[in-house]
Amino acid sequence: MKLMILDGNSIINRAFYGIRMLNAPDGTPTNAVYGFLSTFRRVFDLAQPQAVCVAFDVHAPTFRHEQYALYKAQRKPMPEELAVQMPLLKQTLDYMGVRRLELAGWEADDLIGTISRKCEADGWDCVVVTGDKDSLQLITDRTKVKLVSTRMGQTTTKDMTPETFREQYGFDPIHMIDLKALMGDTSDNIPGVPGVGEKTAMDLIQKYGSVDAIYEKLPDIDAKPAAIKKLTAGEDAARHSYWLATIVTDAPLSFDPAENRVQEPTPAAYPLFLKLEFSKLIEKMGLRPEETAPADAAPDVFVYRDAGIVPVQGKKHGKGNEGAKWSSVWSICSQRSAPPLRCAACTRRQAAASTTWDGSRNTACIRRTAAFCRRSRSSPLPIWTAVCWRSSRT
Repeated sequence: MKLMILDGNSIINRAFYGIRMLNAPDGTPTNAVYGFLSTFRRVFDLAQPQAVCVAFDVHAPTFRHEQYALYKAQRKPMPEELAVQMPLLKQTLDYMGVRRLELAGWEADDLIGTISRKCEADGWDCVVVTGDKDSLQLITDRTKVKLVSTRMGQTTTKDMTPETFREQYGFDPIHMIDLKALMGDTSDNIPGVPGVGEKTAMDLIQKYGSVDAIYEKLPDIDAKPAAIKKLTAGEDAARHSYWLATIVTDAPLSFDPAENRVQEPTPAAYPLFLKLEFSKLIEKMGLRPEETAPADAAPDVFVYRDAGIVPVQGKKHGKGNEGAKWSSVWSICSQRSAPPLRCAACTRRQAAASTTWDGSRNTACIRRTAAFCRRSRSSPLPIWTAVCWRSSRT
């Protein structure tokens, strides 16, 4: 059995800065939520877990802040355009049936570390999805890290296992803590040993394995005199940085992997995705509106070909002839049917079963339909099908 846990703050931050700004019809920014969900879908399909959850930071001081006031003190406040998307993402996850985890006084990393070890104790494999290298220290034979990177709208992932980690770093994953203890981490404001950079720190950990081993052998280590002097003077900083960089794996969190099994999205997911205009995600996730028509109601089907559509006056959703065609389909459907209206995309793509929209949003419905047919314009005469569900046939 396998559980996948996502670092919520890490993934949404990278989505926000890696994807161009998107907005819902009411002006709400949505690029970070859209990017998060796209990444979620991608890594879910790759990992094929039986259980899934997402961990978030709590906007409050943690035990690290209480011991070190400068911890992450240099970070700028979250941009307003991202802050307004956080509750939206959490609402979306709730509607998708994905459990969210937060714990006051603890970071998401600590929850992830604790959950990974609980999974191992219960005989489960764990996949950690994050954009931060902090979690690399958690890698074991049963815990794997998927490093996520988003740039120019493109998301890539890299699987980090004990083997791939050793190949890249030259030591075991747990000693990522020792590396940070020496070189520090500017993103978290972990000081490290003053004057010791990444190259020196990597060389020392590859040779001696840990901070403890280095200080046991000082000053008789294979390093430049200047580095030995800095290490000697900076032992307290190294020890303190080690503590700051260590992810807790026994946080007071009640967690059973089996209670986080993958669930079907709730009925509320479809209208929310529709409102946010996440048409591609509606298709990829197979979301459907609740069926409101009687089971024995037969649909009236109206089929139009490009050459047979007569443009009508009214609001157009597109440019030139294409806009007229979309407007025509919308106009005819809205006049001939009672809600809910159900429009299918180009039949060449056989998308009718997966591209349905609430009749109260028929303008958005046609806009989505047009997007599908526009991608199928290799057909000289694409067929537009509007299926109007009615309580009775006339």
